[in-house]
Amino acid sequence: DWPKLPGEISPRYRDYARANASLGINAIVPVNVNANAQFLTAEYLAKIAALADTLRPYGIRMFLTARFRAPIEIGQLKTADPLDADVIKWWTEKSNEIYKAIPDFGGFLVKANSEGQPGPQAYKRDHADGANLLADAVKPHGGIVIWRAFVYDDKVPDDRHKQAYNEFKPLEGRFHANVVVQVKNGAIDFMPREPFHPLFGAMPKTPLALE
Repeated sequence: DWPKLPGEISPRYRDYARANASLGINAIVPVNVNANAQFLTAEYLAKIAALADTLRPYGIRMFLTARFRAPIEIGQLKTADPLDADVIKWWTEKSNEIYKAIPDFGGFLVKANSEGQPGPQAYKRDHADGANLLADAVKPHGGIVIWRAFVYDDKVPDDRHKQAYNEFKPLEGRFHANVVVQVKNGAIDFMPREPFHPLFGAMPKTPLALE
């Protein structure tokens, strides 16, 4: 209940934390992967910090989704190019701000260049460029970046089973050490049974997580 935070803490948050802890779940992302930059503003960081304080006694760390265009949308920059010096500075300062509010912040979960979400490809950069930008910003604090490999676009001619493989396999060895590439169990959404994801085993130098 975002409007009531940070002042009012629902007892259901603690119930939720206890339930997760009982299953060994130790981290949450409280916002959708179709990210909204407002959750990185000071107003919402205060709300998220209050939520993190409630979950912390149960061993649960807070992560946030990162909207790739946030430097433009809330930072008044003219670009979100991951190799631009001002963009690098903006994400570094924003990460410092987050860690000041949430000292045990886990890092960012990112959906980029998929289903209309902005990403580094808008600037002729690749997924490694985008992920490494954020990874460098959180690295001094021990944070990680979970970069989703579930990417598809109706303007890309590849079969959707192949698109993630074609985009990510050439980037093997380029992701920084605190980047985890996240895939679904299979390449397509919500199929009850499907072949396992083609990126399993394809990038031995890159940490892979299952969504």
